[in-house]
Amino acid sequence: MLDAVRRWLGLGGSLPGWSEFSHWAEANQWTLKRTIAHDGWAMNDNPDHPGWRIEWGPAQRRFMSSHEFRIRFEVAQNSDVQALVLDRPLLARLDHEVYAQFTDHVQTRLDEETPEEMRWLAMHPKLSPNQMGVPLRDRYGAIGNDTEWVSRWLAGPIADALRKRADELPLEAVSAEPFMLRLARGQVVLRQSASRPDVPTLVRCIQVATAVDVALRHTA
Repeated sequence: MLDAVRRWLGLGGSLPGWSEFSHWAEANQWTLKRTIAHDGWAMNDNPDHPGWRIEWGPAQRRFMSSHEFRIRFEVAQNSDVQALVLDRPLLARLDHEVYAQFTDHVQTRLDEETPEEMRWLAMHPKLSPNQMGVPLRDRYGAIGNDTEWVSRWLAGPIADALRKRADELPLEAVSAEPFMLRLARGQVVLRQSASRPDVPTLVRCIQVATAVDVALRHTA
């Protein structure tokens, strides 16, 4: 009981990078709080990003690492579009898992326990290398229910932010700590594996999410 109270009061030890993120959040006008379970933290209430929520905590997808950054925000436009952008090593891994589930003699379909992103791989077409464009095609893959729209959406600020991220990270790093961006039902969710969180990784995520927000406001 005493241990539970200590965790609730924040006396059970610091989270990884807590001091670093506390200073960064204050300097950049984010409100930083521990989660109720005290296994991570959340940031919100930023005047430049109204409605955004940034989290770090245990991963919600088994194909990510132990912990992840998550950025979520709602968008008014394009609520019927479904799009998924991810590192190529993660795309290859999920493709293999989906194929194995389809061909396994015990389980011949993707059930509701399968993550939505994996079900999309069986439902939606992939963007071709030409649709991805030269800046992205070697490091990222994408799928969507309207590949022409997704291709237009990825061009411009999103391509610039994703290319900058790729330039700063070697391929072996993204294999161990993959990235995924999803647009569905009027919501953007960005996931970045981060077993040990650090501010530069979070800043790269915010740069990509900001480009996504800008692009959604300008893509018909």
